[in-house]
Amino acid sequence: MPRRICAISRKGGAGKTTVIILVAGEYAIHGKKVLLIDADPRQNLAEWWKRCEAKDNLPANIELHSAATQRSIETVLAEQDGVYDVILMDSPGVDSVIRDTIIRNSDLVLTPIQPNQDEIKAAGEAATITADIGDREGRTIPHVNVVTRIALPGRVLEAYRL
Repeated sequence: MPRRICAISRKGGAGKTTVIILVAGEYAIHGKKVLLIDADPRQNLAEWWKRCEAKDNLPANIELHSAATQRSIETVLAEQDGVYDVILMDSPGVDSVIRDTIIRNSDLVLTPIQPNQDEIKAAGEAATITADIGDREGRTIPHVNVVTRIALPGRVLEAYRL
């Protein structure tokens, strides 16, 4: 069974897509077969893929599927089970059934945050949502905050240190 990892945050521009791309690249470099699922309506992951394709520079060991509904996510996961070593999912930036489906089907939840109040609050909410879904599922779903775009002045903010 593949390892399933997702990135969630209700805060747009936090870096969900970037984190997914970077994690996918690390797995692919180590010879793992990676599936990306773009479930964000903004389709930033699909746009990155199109740009790679246009430059004739598609990454090795990585494939992309777009999934816009709960059913399409569940279908892709069921059909691709055992085909890939790792499945990485980019979620919508809003509270939705799609986001909850992605969390429910994940082994690890990543939340990218920058040192500002809105993103720190969003990370706390993501941890709570992940824990609630894990409780309903009867299992622990680990949640990790990934700090991105750290500016030198940001390191001294009390909210960042917390």
